Amino acid sequence: MQKHMNTRQSEKTMFRILPVLGALAFALGAWGRSGPEHRTLRPLAMGNAFVAVADDKDAMHYNPAGLNLMGRLGNSNLRPQMSRYPLDKFDMHMDFLGTAIPVDEALDILNFYQDHQNSFQNMNSLQNDSSLVSDLSAFDRRPVKVAVLHGGELAMHNFGMAYWADAQMAPYADVGVLLPQAGVDFIQLDIVGQIAGATSYFDDRLSVGLGYRMAKREVMGNFQVALTDLSNDNGRKTIQESIQDSVDQKLKEFGDLGSVGHAIDAGVLWQQTPDLRFGMAVQNLFMVLNHQSLTPDLTMGVAYSPMLLENNGRWKRKVNFAMDFEDLLNNDRNYKPVNKVNMGAEWEQTLIPWVLKGRLSLGMKGGYPTAGLGGTLFTIFHYEAATWAEEGGYYTGQLEERYYVMKFGVGI
Repeated sequence: MQKHMNTRQSEKTMFRILPVLGALAFALGAWGRSGPEHRTLRPLAMGNAFVAVADDKDAMHYNPAGLNLMGRLGNSNLRPQMSRYPLDKFDMHMDFLGTAIPVDEALDILNFYQDHQNSFQNMNSLQNDSSLVSDLSAFDRRPVKVAVLHGGELAMHNFGMAYWADAQMAPYADVGVLLPQAGVDFIQLDIVGQIAGATSYFDDRLSVGLGYRMAKREVMGNFQVALTDLSNDNGRKTIQESIQDSVDQKLKEFGDLGSVGHAIDAGVLWQQTPDLRFGMAVQNLFMVLNHQSLTPDLTMGVAYSPMLLENNGRWKRKVNFAMDFEDLLNNDRNYKPVNKVNMGAEWEQTLIPWVLKGRLSLGMKGGYPTAGLGGTLFTIFHYEAATWAEEGGYYTGQLEERYYVMKFGVGI
């Protein structure tokens, strides 16, 4: 009887906390552009539906309440009802290098460059290439977004810390009136440090987390390099070298990274049954970067982890299904509701005990399919790859911008 009363009381408390988080986020939601967002490949591969999964180091980026699950899921002494779930006591990773490349666009541009490579040696060859402008029109003012990623994370029961950097650039070509021009739509650099903690209540059914993040962002706006304005330096410089000099000159403006922004992350998790968990989180509360207020990211979701499919023995296995409603406060591009819906599934399996572990993920993010692979060798060396798409237009389904990302690192 007493246990039943405690359960009812904890459920009432949960439903009081969720509206408070939502009301706080909505009260702060009429702001500008989105804040820094870490491209974490495990969630992105499964459709970015992760706010209620949040069972490893990635909880710091999606829901800090998930740090409470580390060292408890799969612990038969402390949470016997979750003992089939693979145990993850400690998680520390260093990603040396990650690259985000729109492969389809990159291959099209590479083919174009190979077809007209000789024309870029000097101005006379460029002017005499009769098919250059017609071929270039397919890429006219179409930014190609590329990024370089780096970061490190440490997480354990109820505590986590991380740092990461995300450098993005979107070059494009402009057919121009007389001759083509090279341009860059934007260059953006985010550098972020995070720390987070969590705790639990009501027999561990309710987890609550709070995090702090410090960020720097520098953005360089659109600039163009007109080929008619480039000097060939009496033939000693190729056009490519002249463009590189112009870009290098612009990059020198990156010396000042602007003001430092500070923000709060908060989240809750509710374990309804051993298989079913609900989550809600908000990131980048109170964030102001370079004198611009940023929109908090409010997300809520549900995760289903069937205990019959989990395995915490020699052949460890983790299976998750999830659905999120993501970034509910941001409507800056007239997105339709489907853009906010994410769903996905993942299957993590020990392939060779204590040697090799693999992960396969599939999902839908904002109406576009996602997929990913991951692997760990000797629990030290890890590899991740994922593909997902963002909407490049002003409504869902107008213009797909697909990304392919790979990361290599070490961890324990």
